[in-house]
Amino acid sequence: MRIYLKPRYIFATVGALLVILAVTLCLCQWRLQQEARSLLSDLTTLNPGTSSSADAERLVTRQRRFLTNKDCKENSCKYWFEIRNRLLAALYLEPPAGFFGSITVKNDTVVQIGAGLSRSMPIYPSFGASAGSAEEYAELPKWYARYAHGGRYSFPTPVGKPYLRVMLDSHASSQQREHAFAFSFRCLTKIGGGCDAPCDYLPLAWKDWKADLQKGGFPMDQFDQVYRRQSQCK
Repeated sequence: MRIYLKPRYIFATVGALLVILAVTLCLCQWRLQQEARSLLSDLTTLNPGTSSSADAERLVTRQRRFLTNKDCKENSCKYWFEIRNRLLAALYLEPPAGFFGSITVKNDTVVQIGAGLSRSMPIYPSFGASAGSAEEYAELPKWYARYAHGGRYSFPTPVGKPYLRVMLDSHASSQQREHAFAFSFRCLTKIGGGCDAPCDYLPLAWKDWKADLQKGGFPMDQFDQVYRRQSQCK
């Protein structure tokens, strides 16, 4: 015996399924952003140069779900974390994107924390993602001195790249630290395109970078020409 469904029942069923899918995606997006914010919040409670290895271990315990690697030697430990948009990427609703964190401990003291947000952008042949990252040290590494220009809050980023890299140390001001780690998690869960400029990831640090370049005499007409399509960056 064949069962025929009236069109209104078919439409109602399809509509209900679409609503369920939309709610599921919204919950997925909300959960990803909450997890990333929680990891970032925990990372920034650590202060390189003063926080202890016990402080780092407590963080690792809280965020153990996202711990991807732990490398400990005699007097040091390095921890890596990641949160990825696997479901959204698997459904082809968004390019692969992820939020990443790191902690370095030496001689029972936290000496480095790092965080980064990136999203696959294969249109860039030399760097297959747009991104923002921030690294904080107790003291900036010696190898970095040639980039820092004497500053404690610096941007070793070539103009024109689709990413922004921020480096600072414990001597940076509280406002500089706040700006360095002020990630926008929109690009972790944004459906569709976009998110092709550094300011999409670190909007406050982007403004600081632009001001720093201007102060250093970089031709801003050239800067604006390079980023002319990213109107959200201005």
